[in-house]
Amino acid sequence: MSEHEIPEILKKKSVRQLLPTELESRILKVLATRSMCVLSTCRDNVPRATPIEFRSKGFNLYMAGEPGTKLGNIKLNPKVSVGIFDPKSESTHNWLDVEGLQVTGIARLIGKDEPGFLDAFRLFGHPEQWINVWAGMMIEIVPDRIELLCIALKQEDYAARQVWTRPDEKSCSCSCS
Repeated sequence: MSEHEIPEILKKKSVRQLLPTELESRILKVLATRSMCVLSTCRDNVPRATPIEFRSKGFNLYMAGEPGTKLGNIKLNPKVSVGIFDPKSESTHNWLDVEGLQVTGIARLIGKDEPGFLDAFRLFGHPEQWINVWAGMMIEIVPDRIELLCIALKQEDYAARQVWTRPDEKSCSCSCS
């Protein structure tokens, strides 16, 4: 195939959605196997994207935030977006390796003296005495929407883009939009 030809996998059309439990399982697998993301915040219509380490507990994301612009932005506007991708596709240049998540949700800052801080801090595996010299806060992100992009799903006759939305009492956990 020449570099100008469109790969066959990209031509394949499918709109079939995964079952909600399967989608949730795949999202949780991506979250469990990645540790870096890009956290996007915004203040006064000025966006900021910050590469940052994360951990997950269920669908919630946790980050150790040092004092700076991102924490100030979250204080003023807790709506955030997070991008997580599989870096393997950068080295293989194989379309089937393209996989990632786009997370949209609400961030909450957790100070050292607040409930949940120690549990979030422990997710990173650092010695607890580090807390004594660390000046930051934990960031908890509760997602409202997670978009999974996985080109390899086309091989299983599913749409490459799958959307999970936080369930409420009246709806299912999978949005087929």
